[in-house]
Amino acid sequence: MNSTVILKGNILYTPRPSEFISIPHGYIIAVDGVVVYCGESIPPAYAACEVTDYGDNLIIPGFVDTHAHAPQYCNRGLGMDKELLPWLETYTFPEEAKFSDPDYARLVYGAFVQDLWRNGTTRSILFGTIHKESTLVLMELLQKAGLSAYVGKVNMDRNGGENLEETTEESIRETLRWLESCKRFRFVRPIITPRFTPACTDELMAELGRIAAEQNLYVQSHLSENVDEIEWVRSLHPDCRQYWESYDKFGLWKSHTVMAHCIHSDERER
Repeated sequence: MNSTVILKGNILYTPRPSEFISIPHGYIIAVDGVVVYCGESIPPAYAACEVTDYGDNLIIPGFVDTHAHAPQYCNRGLGMDKELLPWLETYTFPEEAKFSDPDYARLVYGAFVQDLWRNGTTRSILFGTIHKESTLVLMELLQKAGLSAYVGKVNMDRNGGENLEETTEESIRETLRWLESCKRFRFVRPIITPRFTPACTDELMAELGRIAAEQNLYVQSHLSENVDEIEWVRSLHPDCRQYWESYDKFGLWKSHTVMAHCIHSDERER
């Protein structure tokens, strides 16, 4: 039997980037969790269904966050005294190293997922850490909460410091094991996640590109966030004219790649 939900309230939504629609005291009808109607009145076919009236409250689509680091939840608001690279070394890498403990991950990720709900973020693209089990904990909590997300087990086989670095072989092996475990999730999907070019050797980048192509997976990473970072990439890949090409040459730059920041991307890179 179909489950029908009808909500009444002040509806706001954007069916296209250039169009903004407002329906005062309008109706949204969902059947089995899928919106089938949005308008000023209830169609006759649904006239007998119960309506939940939210009065003058707003009814809007859930927010989408296309880039967030779930393990940095406890670091929010910290480190405003440093640029990107020393900030990572001072604050972020030591915090992420704690996620080798799945119990710590469950504590932090539980609060993070709760805050996603509280703020109306129903879909997101997230970085986990290098730790397979903790990344699966994050995916499990998102699934139980009914939130949709792409989640990445981070890959780092260099420049991660003493406690946040994998060997190349370990990174590849654990990624494949993680992907196998991800098959049990319905609304939470894996995304290949090299942290950024300086954190991954050529061998690892090439293998991640192969896995992404073989399993038809999305890819996420960082691009042109900081001028020192850009210079670092240039020194590591002198054959690349621009930062993005350090991903492209390994098959990690394609139509389903999501790059965070892009603050210093010029016209060619854009």
